[in-house]
Amino acid sequence: MSLLQQIIHNLSVAEAKRAELWLEAALHNRREDVRILFRLRRQYLTEGIATPSPSDEFAMIYPGEPDEPAKFRQLEHQLLKRLEAFLAWDTFNRDEFGPDEYLLRAYRARRLDDHRRTRIRRYRPTPLLSTERLHLEYRLAMEKYDLDIAASRGGRVDYLAPETTLERYLLALRLRQACLTLAHQRLHKTANSYEIPRLELLLQAASRAPYNKDPYISLFLLVARLQLNADIPPDKAESSFTQLTAQLSAISEYLSPEDQRNLMLLAINYGVRRANSGTESFISATFTLYKLALSLGFLYDRGRLTIFTFNNILALAIRLKQVDYAASFLDEYQHQLPEKGGSEVLALGRARLALATGQDGDALFHLQQADFKDFIHHLTARVMQLKIYFRQDNYGLLQSHISSTRKLLTRRKRIGYHLQNYRNIFQFANAIIRLAPGDNKAKQLLIKRIEQTDPCTERPWLLEQLK
Repeated sequence: MSLLQQIIHNLSVAEAKRAELWLEAALHNRREDVRILFRLRRQYLTEGIATPSPSDEFAMIYPGEPDEPAKFRQLEHQLLKRLEAFLAWDTFNRDEFGPDEYLLRAYRARRLDDHRRTRIRRYRPTPLLSTERLHLEYRLAMEKYDLDIAASRGGRVDYLAPETTLERYLLALRLRQACLTLAHQRLHKTANSYEIPRLELLLQAASRAPYNKDPYISLFLLVARLQLNADIPPDKAESSFTQLTAQLSAISEYLSPEDQRNLMLLAINYGVRRANSGTESFISATFTLYKLALSLGFLYDRGRLTIFTFNNILALAIRLKQVDYAASFLDEYQHQLPEKGGSEVLALGRARLALATGQDGDALFHLQQADFKDFIHHLTARVMQLKIYFRQDNYGLLQSHISSTRKLLTRRKRIGYHLQNYRNIFQFANAIIRLAPGDNKAKQLLIKRIEQTDPCTERPWLLEQLK
């Protein structure tokens, strides 16, 4: 599909109507053939008709003229350029802060200083918190500084206002980017970690007054520090995470949708990592964030829930023993799973629910019905089978299952966070079944090893087996 076709295909009904008005305006387009081509392409789309060949379209637009492929290609190019101009204008027109800045620039270029002063005086900060707003406030401070310098003749001028507003804007912008960079670094682990320029100086500056009082800056500062200190003690991490979730909940409605989504997902990912490492206190807070993000529509990717989001919400609900919520969530959102991998995740979800309600037979049935092509899903299914065999005291089958899974994991050369987690689970499961009855010393040593090993998402369950 060409770029022109993709743009037309992605226009909503309202956008298509605005684009047609744009093309009708002589200021933007004076060519009727461009308008005709746009209407034809929209008609094919709305009626579900395949796009005709270029020669057929040429005959419709230029009846009676001999076919000229070069002329038709030029026509498509002209329509593409006009639609790109429309998209740029449409985006600018929806920008809450951009038009004010460009109007001030226009007044300055035309030396309409009285109007510039009036605009600056009438500015009232919106509740919305964003880097775009901070950038506008810096530009306003610069415009006021420029006017005051020109009119002062030795009078008082606020020389620091541009510096302060610029520093606030740059701190917010750089912290926002640093949080994303750190998150991507953790997600896509490489041999070399990213060197974020002057990161420590950035964090120190954001920690000092007056910037540490800015709710927008302090949010990103909290996220950055949590990501940098992933291994801090659970009690300190829990305190910082609680502070983050409280601040996020308090000012969430004042954040732009993009910042709302990014901050919420960064907080959720941190909470999931901590919960998976066995810090139980993070489970409830992370689950609450997930539900909030779901209600606000921040967890969708192209209209679908990702398989990771679906898995995590269901798993957290079951770990919190909210089985009714897990069941209703599965029923309500199963149709919003992506086609690729969706059936596997659904089978795992149904098996989890059955396992949580003691229906071991149903759980095994759902696991046997799925063809797990994703290796992590396959291992998740094996953990559920492990729990069932433990519960049924089927030690022959249990020993065979643990042995085959450990061999499977040994064959994987590249071992990451998830695979190491599964290795730990099955290693400890093997140690439990081999523990001699009455050997309390060995039992206490094993409990200590389980408590101190990370990652180990099934730590509570493993410790329960030792009781």
